[in-house]
Amino acid sequence: MANATQQSMRDSIIAMVGEKGNIPPLPDILVRLESKIEDPKSNISDIAILIETEPILSGRMIQLSNSVFFSRGGDKVENLSQAIIRLGLKMILDLAYTLEVPKLFMKGKGINQNKFWQHSLAVAILSRILNQRLKGLQIEQDMCYLSGLMHDIGIMVFNYLIPEEYSEFLKHIRGAEKPLHELETEKFGISHPELGSLFIQKWWPVPEEVVTSVGKHFLTMSNQGKKYPILLVVIIANAIANTYDMGNGISDIEEPFNYAFLMQEGLSREDLEEIVEETRESLYLAKEVLYK
Repeated sequence: MANATQQSMRDSIIAMVGEKGNIPPLPDILVRLESKIEDPKSNISDIAILIETEPILSGRMIQLSNSVFFSRGGDKVENLSQAIIRLGLKMILDLAYTLEVPKLFMKGKGINQNKFWQHSLAVAILSRILNQRLKGLQIEQDMCYLSGLMHDIGIMVFNYLIPEEYSEFLKHIRGAEKPLHELETEKFGISHPELGSLFIQKWWPVPEEVVTSVGKHFLTMSNQGKKYPILLVVIIANAIANTYDMGNGISDIEEPFNYAFLMQEGLSREDLEEIVEETRESLYLAKEVLYK
């Protein structure tokens, strides 16, 4: 049960999240792009025209489509319409989020932004790969990438809303034996998973499955997770990233990795090593373009 100080901090932080002037707005291009992609009347030309209103984003999309990771030796893409065809609409939206969301949280201190977003990107890539590999999970829509990318967004919300307090908190938890979300709750009365889910649910037009994954990604792998397969994929992806030296640089604690659960789901240790290697390669290729 929260004490008076924790409850006061919790109430204050939640109030900040509820006030529009305190939070970074989702870029209009993402809202319009998502709406346009979901509109059955839209075509590739419509989407290209929209993206071209943001020259930097447009240039990055063309650059990405010509990168080794996406081109696979194909002909050089010369324009945005060709890039959209090569990447696909879902990938275009995912990459737009990947490029635009980190820009919102440059304010703040005490966090290595490059390491943080490379971890988020690693979990996004792992989530997408696991979605393809774990045949026992019934995932109808591919929201795994976005859920993985946003899973730790609450850390950035903390750092945005109360930069001095959160930076000081991070200094004092180095070497702590408890998970980050527990330490945050003890200090602030709220954890980054809960804060992140409250934030995106209120302000960002993302599916409910993404909100759930952000809010519950600290849970451990279990058969119960199959009721929420996207969440389970993010939990597994986050555990793999943390175990295989792709962490966010914030929490030092090393939690035991449940190899037995993955083997139960049909992934051998050899499969896991292959997935990790594929992720590292994808991460290296993607960050060369995404986060220069």
